[in-house]
Amino acid sequence: MKMRMKVRGSYIWAFLIATSVIGWMVSDDLFSGEAQNAAASIQAEETTEASNDETESPVSKLTIRALSVTNETVPLQIRASGVTSTAFDVSVTSRRRAIVTAITASEGSWVKAGDVILELDKGTIEADIAAARADRQAALASYEDVKRRFGATGTLASQLSAAEAELNAVQKNFDTTKKLVERGLQTELTLSNQRAQLRAAETRLFELQSQSEDKEVSASYAVLKTIDARLAALAEQADFTTITAPQDAWLEEIFVEIGELAPENGPVAHLLGLQDLIVTVPVPQMRISDIAIGNQVDVTISGKGDFTGKIHKIAATANQATRTFDVEVLLENKSGNLRAGMSAEASINIDDVKAFRISPAHLNVDGNGQLTAKIVSSDETVSIIPVTLVRTDGNLAYISGLADGDIILADGQAFLSEGEAVRYKIEEAN
Repeated sequence: MKMRMKVRGSYIWAFLIATSVIGWMVSDDLFSGEAQNAAASIQAEETTEASNDETESPVSKLTIRALSVTNETVPLQIRASGVTSTAFDVSVTSRRRAIVTAITASEGSWVKAGDVILELDKGTIEADIAAARADRQAALASYEDVKRRFGATGTLASQLSAAEAELNAVQKNFDTTKKLVERGLQTELTLSNQRAQLRAAETRLFELQSQSEDKEVSASYAVLKTIDARLAALAEQADFTTITAPQDAWLEEIFVEIGELAPENGPVAHLLGLQDLIVTVPVPQMRISDIAIGNQVDVTISGKGDFTGKIHKIAATANQATRTFDVEVLLENKSGNLRAGMSAEASINIDDVKAFRISPAHLNVDGNGQLTAKIVSSDETVSIIPVTLVRTDGNLAYISGLADGDIILADGQAFLSEGEAVRYKIEEAN
């Protein structure tokens, strides 16, 4: 009995072990299938979500920064680069060859019109002037005497009256003697003497009558004027011994030293017109008709700051190489801080326009090269409109073409296309 119970116990244990093994194998396959089904389910869900996401752009979920357009009045400008130059550049010359006796001005300083720059030796000019003045007094006295002589109570009138009286007396004596000779009471010799006296009296009267008042007065006046001309030449030579500034200017250089011989009609000093500077800039031929004499010009000179000038000359002919016209801008320089030869940037104001200031990063260029901006249309979609660049100011640009109140898209607008729905937030322009 005991033997039989042991045998049955071993069968029971063998059955349990076999059942456990089979159960383990079956459970492995079962759980594997469920895992696969779960994975497939998860994958299907992910695929569904992905397909749903594809119908909605990630960009549409973004909120784009936008700005409300408020235009301001800005000047429409033509910009060009140029160089400053002096309003005039003058070489002062010596009109007299003489020794330099004094230099009364300093190089590198301002001089006013009439200021003495240097003086030359006068030589014998003062003595020559004194002699000429004495000659003039004598010539003037002679001229006055001639005029008195031809006056109604002058010497010539008395001489004419006496000559006429003498001629009448001699004529009577001649006539009386002629009658006596015919009667034989006088000789032919006496008559010949009387005839000679008559001819002499006639000649004397003729000579006095032949004297011309105009001729005599003119000759005397000519002598007087000749002396006056000599005096003027000497006075001019005296003036040439003092060399002065012809106008307000900057005395750049003096070419002579004290004791040196200044050349006649040679340069002795160099003056520059720095109180007014000229900025010459080239303007393209398509814009030259937009400017006029008197237009205001904003000028920026590197290291010196900003200045305001006016156009005072426009070239009538273009540069053959560049097809630009030289425009001269007059710039006041009363302080003398500016110099010739400085680089300058000129902005010529030709009109005032309404424009909006914005960063160039918020603008685009289409395939035709047209500058554009993206705005929000009434249906909350993106609209692309053309704009015009008016001017730049540092890192900002002024554009026209937008109306006050338009909503322009800023940061993030590059990801949007025309007609696409947009979510935006208006922020204050900075």
